[in-house]
Amino acid sequence: QERANRYLALKQYKSAIEEYSAALFLVPDDPYLSPDLHLGRAHALNGSRRHESACNDAHLAIRIRPTPEAYSTLAKSRFYMKEYLEAIEAFEKCMEILPSGENLSLFDQAYLKKAQAAYREELDNEDSRSIGTTRSSRSTKSVIPKLPPPRFVPREQAINSQPNMRPMPKKWPQQSPRSATALQVGRERPVTFLSESLGIKLNRGTDGIVRVLSVTPELPGSPIARNGRIEVGDVVREAAGVDIRRPITNIMWGDTVALVKMAPRPITLIVAKELS
Repeated sequence: QERANRYLALKQYKSAIEEYSAALFLVPDDPYLSPDLHLGRAHALNGSRRHESACNDAHLAIRIRPTPEAYSTLAKSRFYMKEYLEAIEAFEKCMEILPSGENLSLFDQAYLKKAQAAYREELDNEDSRSIGTTRSSRSTKSVIPKLPPPRFVPREQAINSQPNMRPMPKKWPQQSPRSATALQVGRERPVTFLSESLGIKLNRGTDGIVRVLSVTPELPGSPIARNGRIEVGDVVREAAGVDIRRPITNIMWGDTVALVKMAPRPITLIVAKELS
């Protein structure tokens, strides 16, 4: 279990899942060890975006020993699957069995608020869609447009006609960002973000390099928590284990942003000061 936990801390989710699975094979129904192993594997599965499997592990942990942590893990897994009502119900169950005087952690409170907001938005969208469907059905009953008759073209004319296509360009536009061989940076430094909100704003420039545009200060009582120094103008070299030291395309950057948002906390970014 220690090796599995170490892999999980290093975000080596595949190795962590294998270690947790091997341990569960030895102690499948141990009332003391199995729940922790199931929850550890659930965290690794969530990190691998296998949220449905993570839900199964959370349910197995709850069946053996229902704890607040187990319901919290189930709730976050449901949230990642966009099953917001189920996530809210799991958080409510978590609050029911918390010891007297204890509340949800700040992270869980943030997840609960997001789930509630997303669920309300789903209900509003369903109401608007139902109203729109009713109106459209009424309008189609009242007005039925008449289509013009089809225009027949002789076969020879269709074969000999020239398709309306643009001429081929003489030079194709460049599809990938230019190489940033001239970019020089200082010593790389890791920054670990403990909170759900990173408190920073990143931007991919036209050269394909990702830079820090703004940094929200970490003040007492703020929901932002991080370890390490990050400054405006820093170049991001690695994000959530993704190497972005070379110029990246806009599509690659979009995938990286999605991964950063979905990755469980804590999450580490590697940054460096731009010298050139």
